[in-house]
Amino acid sequence: MSSLTLLFCIVILVWFWLASLNCRDIAIRTGRASCAHQGLQFLDDTVSLRNLRPYYRNVDDLGIRRTYVFDYSGDGISRQTGCIVLHNTRVTSVVFEASRNERHDQAL
Repeated sequence: MSSLTLLFCIVILVWFWLASLNCRDIAIRTGRASCAHQGLQFLDDTVSLRNLRPYYRNVDDLGIRRTYVFDYSGDGISRQTGCIVLHNTRVTSVVFEASRNERHDQAL
C-alpha cells in the first residue's frame, strides 16, 4: 500500500469520526430539548448509538442513517427508553416509549 493510499484512508477515518461526534452532539441536544418539551427528565445526559447503516432514497438523498437511544423518566423513578433517528445530520424522528400504564389505558 502506498503512503498516499494510507494517508487517504486515515483522512477518511478521521472525517467519519468527526462526523459521528457531530451527529452524537445533535442527538444529545435533540433528546434534551425533546424531553424538556414533554416535561420529562433526560437521564444520564447522553445517548448511545444503536444502529448505523447506509441509506439511499434517490441520487440526491443518500448517506448514513444513525439510530440513537436514550433514557428518560417522567416521575423520577421509572426509566424508559426513547429513540432518535438521524439521516446524515438531519433529525428525522424522535420516539418516546409509552409507559405500561399508558399502554393499558390506550387498550381500553
